[in-house]
Amino acid sequence: MYFEAPTVIRYEAGQVLAPHFDANRSAKTEDANRGGQTLATLLLYLNDVNDGGKTRFGKLRARENEEDPAETKLTVQPKAGDALLFFPADKDGEFNDMLEHEGCPAVDTKWIARIWRHIDRVPPPFGLTNSALSKL
Repeated sequence: MYFEAPTVIRYEAGQVLAPHFDANRSAKTEDANRGGQTLATLLLYLNDVNDGGKTRFGKLRARENEEDPAETKLTVQPKAGDALLFFPADKDGEFNDMLEHEGCPAVDTKWIARIWRHIDRVPPPFGLTNSALSKL
């Protein structure tokens, strides 16, 4: 299985996640024990967040935004049940430096589930055991 087990993350008021990349230029060595390069990120928003907590892609331009015309970067406001899928590296594992992103300051509590898809099989403890895989 090429997916990491889901990770559930809670952001409380004032918490942020600084700009970062989910892929890694040195993934072959640094991430070898967890499946190598991250090819896809799936974020599932578990609650509505009315204030703060947006996911922002600082290198991607936004389309015109009627709700916030001053926002020039691509942003996603968390809504329960919505999912955001993006590809921090291509199918061959080539790093995409345009997909730097951040979790903007939370005002309301924000809950997400994150799943990463890697280029190689993800062994335990990050992925599923062979016993669990055989039951799928």
